[in-house]
Amino acid sequence: MTKEQITSVLERIAILLELKEENPFKIRAYTNAARAIETFGGNIANFQDEEALAKIPGIGKSIAEKIKELAATGSLKYFEELSAEFPPGIMELFSLSGLGAKKIKGLYDQLGISSIEQLQKACEDGRVAELPGFGETTQQKLCDAIAKRASHAGSFQLGQVAAEAETLRSDLAAHSDALQVDIAGSYRRRKEILHDLDLLVATKNPTAIMQFFVSHPLVESTIAHGPTKSSVRLRSGVQCDLRVVSTAEYPFALAYFTGNKEHNIELRSRALQRDWTLNEYRLAQVPVDPKAKTKRPVKKIPNVHDEAELYRAVDLDFIAPELRENWGEFEAAGKHSLAKLIEKARFIVTPLRVTDTIPSKKWRLPRKNWGWNISASPITAAAQFRHTELTNQNSASKSPPSGN
Repeated sequence: MTKEQITSVLERIAILLELKEENPFKIRAYTNAARAIETFGGNIANFQDEEALAKIPGIGKSIAEKIKELAATGSLKYFEELSAEFPPGIMELFSLSGLGAKKIKGLYDQLGISSIEQLQKACEDGRVAELPGFGETTQQKLCDAIAKRASHAGSFQLGQVAAEAETLRSDLAAHSDALQVDIAGSYRRRKEILHDLDLLVATKNPTAIMQFFVSHPLVESTIAHGPTKSSVRLRSGVQCDLRVVSTAEYPFALAYFTGNKEHNIELRSRALQRDWTLNEYRLAQVPVDPKAKTKRPVKKIPNVHDEAELYRAVDLDFIAPELRENWGEFEAAGKHSLAKLIEKARFIVTPLRVTDTIPSKKWRLPRKNWGWNISASPITAAAQFRHTELTNQNSASKSPPSGN
């Protein structure tokens, strides 16, 4: 069972316990455990080792036993019994803004509502407005939320959401408490089709940033509002998530929330090969196994202040966001291999200067102010450059022949 699947089960348990109105401390324990597993950068095989699990902050003995059962068997009896107390569709109701566990329980207990379809019918019939704690206003908001969910289900083109994304980035960057701001996710990878937007901010005042975000004029509705993560629906209909981290955590978070799943798995694997754990918050030493017969030398963790230093730490050249799909970029970015590829292409390109080093006599001097588009798979550069100098590597002292 994968880390993501285990995290999902723990989160669902927390939601089901909310529906049962269990002790808030018990609910929080499962939420914290899900968070701990999500950010765990070590070996997944350790999930079957209670001692190793107990060393992960945020996981107690009881939950460690359940994680071990999940990892070993792929199922959890406690979760199955808990799920059996409610209809499967009831979890879907949590995706609607304005509906928390208390209201969902009221809808289920009093009207038998356990799906979005049933809720829509009850709203159309006016039955929801008659319930204590709801009323006409809440009923109408639920109707609107259901309609919006249906109309915005699906995908968005990059161009449809670019204006909103860039406005949010610009406004957040102008905030006095924002230290660093970026749009991550598939938007930063420049995918043509997006499902949501991911914003990342480094700050010392998360509360102020979060409040500014959910109150922004482009925000149409708030889906969730928390201390470190908030989700909203923008006017275009796309969901936008904001995460806040510290400056020290920022390069790790930016890399994690930019690369796709496969890219991040490979990056974590390279860290593990060096006895380090990597997650969206830090690069750390793998805990020493006291049962190990031989002790491996501890490798010093390098300082990481930006993404380039993170890739350098695992012996990679910087990988551009657009390439982070695990489609061969790791092979291309092996230590110094990008430089070798550029050398093979025999092109050196810098702003306002183009130097042609192709060892050939059959080339022409381009006209001044030509735009150069140079492509050498798997790296691509396309930009406008002003020609200032062109030299032949084999005869630098000679003036090259002019051409049209």
